[in-house]
This record gives sequence, C-alpha cells and structure tokens, in this order.
Amino acid sequence: MIYGEKVAIRQMEIGDEDYLYKWWNNEKLMSHATWICGLLKSKESIRKSITNDIECTELFPETKRYIICKKSDLEPIGEMNYCDYDSRNQKSELGIKICEVDEQGKGYGEDALKIFIDFMFKHLNLNKIELTTMKDNTRAQNLYKKLGFNEIGIIRKAIFDSRNGAFSDVVYMDLLKEEWVNGK
Repeated sequence: MIYGEKVAIRQMEIGDEDYLYKWWNNEKLMSHATWICGLLKSKESIRKSITNDIECTELFPETKRYIICKKSDLEPIGEMNYCDYDSRNQKSELGIKICEVDEQGKGYGEDALKIFIDFMFKHLNLNKIELTTMKDNTRAQNLYKKLGFNEIGIIRKAIFDSRNGAFSDVVYMDLLKEEWVNGK
C-alpha cells in the first residue's frame, strides 16, 4: 500500500467490483465526467476486468487501477489510475475520483494525489504526468494547479458530453518531475 496522511492507496482486489459497480453506475456521480447514465457496466464485467488486472504479470503495465481508502479504517472511498504508460518517453496519464460523495471536500483527493504523483515519478521513473479534465470542472483544475500542474491548453471538442448531447472541450494539464521535486 501507499500511505498518505489521510488515505491509503491499494491495488484492486476481488470484491472491489461491488464498489466499482456502485460508483460507475451512479448517474449523479458520473455525470460531471459526461456519463449521465453512469457507465452501465455489469458487476461481472467489472469483476473480470479486476481479475485481468490481478493476473497481469507485467511489472509496469500500460494501465493500472487502484482503490483509495480512508487511512483510519481502510474503507474504500474512491479510485485512482495511471494509463497510457510510455516507458520510452517516460510519461503517463493520471486519473482520480473520490466516489463516496460524503467524503468529497475533506482533503482525501489532495492527499491521494500527492502520494500517487510521488509514487509515479519515483516508481514508474516518469519525467511527465499528464491529465485532462472537462473544461467546466474548475474544482479539479484548481486542485491540480495547487499541486503544480500547468494548463497546457484546451483540446477542442475532445469528448462527447452526454449531459448536453454535444462535443465539449477538455483542459490538458501536465507536471514535470523537476517541477514536482523543486516545488515540494
């Protein structure tokens, strides 16, 4: 596990499909990410995906998902991942979601990001972490900026947004290892 002040981040386990099923199919929770009906994933398909992750023998797979737990009782409250891991160019994309709505706004996301960013730079030997967020998700953008991410630009009409049935812009941000190390 990766421990922060408020959270512990652990690998996915069999049984986590119950959490992901609840979170991913919650239209209110997923609507800000443009999924107004949730992801419409079955519990069985989620379980199979977790099983595939567990059985993966690659040291650094292209994509890896984790569960964010409250450190106090190890109760799962969200998920985190890296994807598009590129060892040659030493970069990867980062994703996070505090899925238990009652736990949002309590600093768990910030703590999780701090320890996971550090983990990614040190363990994955990255030079750069990238992310995108919906243009209207200013709360997330403000947190990313607080942690040192820079807004690189807007990717126009990059994602189909089911909230309005149209394509929407996303904000592209990144953080370099040297900025993280020197900014801490």
